[in-house]
Amino acid sequence: MTLATLFILCRFIHFASLMQIFGISVMVILLAPRSFSSTLLRQNEHLMMISAVLAALTSVGMLAIQAGLMGNGWPDCLNLNVWLLVLTTTFGEVWRWHLLLTAFMLLVCLMNWLPGRGVLLLLSSIALLLSLAFVGHAAMHEGLLGVVQRSNHAVHLLSAAYWFGSLIPLLWCLHNTEDQEIRPYAISTLIRFSTWGHVAVGMVIITGVLNSAIILQRWPTDLSSLYQLLLLVKLMLVGCMAGVALYNRYRLVPLMALNPQLAHRRLVKATWLEIGLSLSVLLLVSWFATLAPR
Repeated sequence: MTLATLFILCRFIHFASLMQIFGISVMVILLAPRSFSSTLLRQNEHLMMISAVLAALTSVGMLAIQAGLMGNGWPDCLNLNVWLLVLTTTFGEVWRWHLLLTAFMLLVCLMNWLPGRGVLLLLSSIALLLSLAFVGHAAMHEGLLGVVQRSNHAVHLLSAAYWFGSLIPLLWCLHNTEDQEIRPYAISTLIRFSTWGHVAVGMVIITGVLNSAIILQRWPTDLSSLYQLLLLVKLMLVGCMAGVALYNRYRLVPLMALNPQLAHRRLVKATWLEIGLSLSVLLLVSWFATLAPR
């Protein structure tokens, strides 16, 4: 495996982990009723812990791989002198803070006795996602256009993180609707998720189109360009995700009143389909983010 391929995989895992923590935190802290939030957090505790560990490991891994790419290949991945050189670059100036925030988030995640732990995890995941708007293609412009691009990309990342990161907690909410004691709270959480989901899906599409327009400054119609080809595939996958989300909301949710068991089974299957599509989108983005936009 080449360093470039390893960087793509590392970036993919890093983004997915941060978005997962953000999604769980939003569901637990902002959407779930207070009497239900502890139950939902407990159900997602292991996933949050795994995500925090992966986020920490891949944040260091991305720095090490950048050192290898900047230096003389694999040997320089463990060369601390090259690491220090990488930290003086534009990427490195952002990544210093990113590493510190990741370490803080992991520490908070480990301290399950800490008061306000959920809020701290939510705030740290927001800060980490926002910092990613200052590296890569999102940081290619300066001046007013640069501010617009970074702000737009930040909104895109948070909206996408809500959409993707909330899907597994959503499955737990669907599971909890079968327990009569907590069913009302689970349904309340699902309704709130759906309401804000409309906003998130809309913002993902709007900011995604604007971000592509700023980077390419034209429609992605050149299929000889690998970057534009992958971008078009991503747009089609996001379109499929939006279609599944609309099907869930306007076909399956009304069906719950007529045939709850059938609607529940279909919602679970549709949610797993969205998870698969989301991971495919993230992998594509991690790939074409390493290519020169043309």
